[in-house]
Amino acid sequence: MKNSILHSGNSKYLFLVLIILLFSCNRNFSRLSKEKNKYNLTTMNELGNKAYSEKIEAFYDTGKKGTFVGKADVSIYYRIFEQKNTEKVVLISSGRTEAALKYKELIFDLFNNGYSVYIHDHRGQGLSGRMTEDPQMGYIDTFQFYIDDMKSFYENYLKPKNHKKTYLLAHSMGGAIGMTYLEQNPNDFNAAAFSSPMLGFKPPACAVVKVLDGEKPKYAIGESEYKDDKTTFKGNTLTGSEVRYDRMMDAFDKVPKAKLGGATYHWAHKSCQQYDYIFSNIEKINTPFILFSAENEQIIDPYAHQKFIDAAKKSGKYCIAYEVNNAQHELLIEKDEQRIETINKALDFYSKY
Repeated sequence: MKNSILHSGNSKYLFLVLIILLFSCNRNFSRLSKEKNKYNLTTMNELGNKAYSEKIEAFYDTGKKGTFVGKADVSIYYRIFEQKNTEKVVLISSGRTEAALKYKELIFDLFNNGYSVYIHDHRGQGLSGRMTEDPQMGYIDTFQFYIDDMKSFYENYLKPKNHKKTYLLAHSMGGAIGMTYLEQNPNDFNAAAFSSPMLGFKPPACAVVKVLDGEKPKYAIGESEYKDDKTTFKGNTLTGSEVRYDRMMDAFDKVPKAKLGGATYHWAHKSCQQYDYIFSNIEKINTPFILFSAENEQIIDPYAHQKFIDAAKKSGKYCIAYEVNNAQHELLIEKDEQRIETINKALDFYSKY
């Protein structure tokens, strides 16, 4: 065929464009290698031991719990695990649908490594206040309110303790919140670590939700209220660790009020707008940070990580990024090898600042 692209004079040009696009989507991050469990992090074998598992549950119950009033009078739930000394503290910013109760194992491990741990449930999920008639809807009125709530938590609960070293650990949606926080509050943390941060959706998601978003909250296509029959380990896109997946599901089953369903168009649209804000304010970051990107990421756009790191380095920011081999989105509840690699590097990074 004379009009075939493959036989046209533009074929070489098209091939070159495809090659450029292909390589622009690759992450050129260093890859983590298998490491020893030098921080004595919990293993899957230990989680399979009933006595050890109950030890984690008992520890979590010792955490100080409470609520404070966030923006627009929404109740924000928190847990605090305070060391006797005030040497170092980690504030955890969790992902969408999550709650403090999902992080029991991580909190236990961080505390056993000498860190005080602060965590709050973001508005609209966990045990914090919901903002829609259907409490299962993943919704946010104004994305900035996530950051305002976190700032209030920091100022009123964490800061008064005068910790010598203060660190941020952010996962997924909590990464978008955490990165914005660093841009707006460049002096609050000594260092930050980001696990699979939500810095972009795969195209053309943002273009679609912009058109479909309306005044009334509505589940995005394919999304719905929380359904127990969809929460089996087989075929999940979160983690390769069955024991950790089952523990997460069990934690929410015990506290049904903390469950959250699918995202609304409005939440997705507000998130897309936030990506633009985050990328436009990189130069305001002063905090050194480390970023971990899962090799088999299917929840958010992993190539946004490359774009962000490239822009941050171009702006002179001190940051390091790693791709985690054979890992899915949930790096902090992944298989032992991937989880240990990630947390080891994060704690090593903290120790430098």
